[in-house]
Amino acid sequence: MDRVVMAWVAVLWLTAMAEGLQVTVPDKKKVAMLFQPTVLHCRFSTSSHQPAVVQWKFKSYCQDRMGESLGMSSPRTQSLSKRNLEWDPYLDCLDSRRTVRVVASKQGSTVTLGDFYRGREITIVHDADLQIGKLMWGDSGLYYCIITTPDDLEGKNEDSVEVLVLE
Repeated sequence: MDRVVMAWVAVLWLTAMAEGLQVTVPDKKKVAMLFQPTVLHCRFSTSSHQPAVVQWKFKSYCQDRMGESLGMSSPRTQSLSKRNLEWDPYLDCLDSRRTVRVVASKQGSTVTLGDFYRGREITIVHDADLQIGKLMWGDSGLYYCIITTPDDLEGKNEDSVEVLVLE
């Protein structure tokens, strides 16, 4: 019986090692109110015994999403979306065609804000959750939780959540 238990423990340990780093953002879309606080949750598991570096990155929409949320999307955008159901004209574009910036990074207990976000009430709490004190108009877009560990290079190291700020 002890050998069976030990065998299962070994299988589970090897399975965890094979998966490597796994990052999950449970909410894929979050609608929040202007000037209100919000928390973007990020969970991760790793086989590394080294401390992880957490980074949250912002990517603006490829085009303005407010028109769509008010029911005024363009016919061209609608026809392109219908032809390719996997493609989203607001989210899917090259980074060179939108604003990309680091919101915050956390290494150990030290949190560093990106230049654009200095002076705002923003921090990384718990292991990897991004806490924003007051949402601003320009905060609508995609937020990527990126986890880096020095010795766990396999797996999925990032996930994202779309944030739409409404008045």
